[in-house]
Amino acid sequence: MRTGFRFPLSALTLALPLAACGPDQRPPPTDDPATRSAPAPAAPEPPPPVPADAGATATYLYQCGDWEVTASFHGDSDADISFNGRVLKLPRQAGGTGARYADAAGNLFWVVSEGEALLSLQGLADRRCTRPPPAFR
Repeated sequence: MRTGFRFPLSALTLALPLAACGPDQRPPPTDDPATRSAPAPAAPEPPPPVPADAGATATYLYQCGDWEVTASFHGDSDADISFNGRVLKLPRQAGGTGARYADAAGNLFWVVSEGEALLSLQGLADRRCTRPPPAFR
């Protein structure tokens, strides 16, 4: 006579199919370029706020830290940036995202999106700029 626990055969037949329902057992992806999928294209950037008419001027008010900055965009050629009684005439620079206006002295006004810009002045810390929401303009 044998003593000890006997595992019923019916329990074994139920356990085997359930073992296949565990976590995904696929091997980790390789760094093979042939098996890599192409990355999804990035969403297009909204156009910066510049006048549609090449000869038109559009003026926007920005809050750059504790400074109020007025940016007057003259078509797609240049912009006048006014702050603290000072005016900088910055030509538009090609390349990159958004609209970049910069001079040879190292001053930059970069419109990143419709409501955000960066003001970088030679010798001073960069300032993040925002436009007030339409209800407050």
